[in-house]
Amino acid sequence: MSETDSVDFCTVDITSRYDAINPTVEGAVSRISSINKHVSRAFDDTLAGHGINHGEYRMLLRLATRSADNRMSAGDLSRALMLSSGAMTNRLDRLERSGLVRRVPDPRDRRGVLIELTEMGLRTIDGSVTEQAAKEIDVMSALTPKELDSLNRLLRKVLVSLEADDGAADHHRAS
Repeated sequence: MSETDSVDFCTVDITSRYDAINPTVEGAVSRISSINKHVSRAFDDTLAGHGINHGEYRMLLRLATRSADNRMSAGDLSRALMLSSGAMTNRLDRLERSGLVRRVPDPRDRRGVLIELTEMGLRTIDGSVTEQAAKEIDVMSALTPKELDSLNRLLRKVLVSLEADDGAADHHRAS
């Protein structure tokens, strides 16, 4: 091995005490966790630079990507984001005060309200997505395109297995 990282030392240290730990598995899991911390920190910085938080980002992204006219009903948006009506109202109030969304009457239901991205909201979400995408491309530039494809295939395999286990556990709990 020509290069070492922070996980190498920790893995050797931990596995010297605990025989139950597989050093290869521990190394992979610890590296995934460390990479996630680096990417999450960069994402936090991106959002802070655009004056929004994770929840606001998710809402703006949903409006920008899930509707042709950048509008959704408050109810559909709440369900899509799995938010209670109280949490939805609080988030909408903050975004509306910031000028990123506006509530407009629903032309199909005079009692209903649509949530619409403003121009400023669209610029904010476009800017934050573009900035974060560049950071993530930079992080993964350590790999060749072929290596990146291989990594995606392998991680997908692990995630499919975990999601299948979650589905089986959910089904078991429901029974």
